Amino acid sequence: MYIVGSETSDDEIPKVAEEIKKFITDSGGMIEKYEEPGKKKLAYPIKKSRIGYYVVVNFSAPPEKISEIEHRIRTTQNIIRYLILNMDEALTQMEKDRAEQAKLKAMRPREEIPAEKEKVKREKKFDIDLDAEIEKALESNENIK
Repeated sequence: MYIVGSETSDDEIPKVAEEIKKFITDSGGMIEKYEEPGKKKLAYPIKKSRIGYYVVVNFSAPPEKISEIEHRIRTTQNIIRYLILNMDEALTQMEKDRAEQAKLKAMRPREEIPAEKEKVKREKKFDIDLDAEIEKALESNENIK
């Protein structure tokens, strides 16, 4: 994934994308998937840019060529951020994280309210004769000053 800065005009973005694709294919890589999520607001300014154009490229390449591809992307003027991931490692880590989360969730104690207590809570009603209580309060001398 890489982000093209907002100082790059919309007409130049396809040229930058083609340049990156060419770097990958010239290095012996093969592009498997290409997506352009488009312009998005950045969480914080990067090189005085508040908006960036996102591009995601899934590719496979020989391991010894990855550093060369990374160098070419890093030195491209229009790209303000990039990230190269090994998808095999990322997927393996995601599975480990899911298993760990499931284990932690199983260890968390559950607070279950017994059905009888729940039923009592719902059925609790107040039997007050409101009119009688008001009359009693009005008649008492304690409330009158």
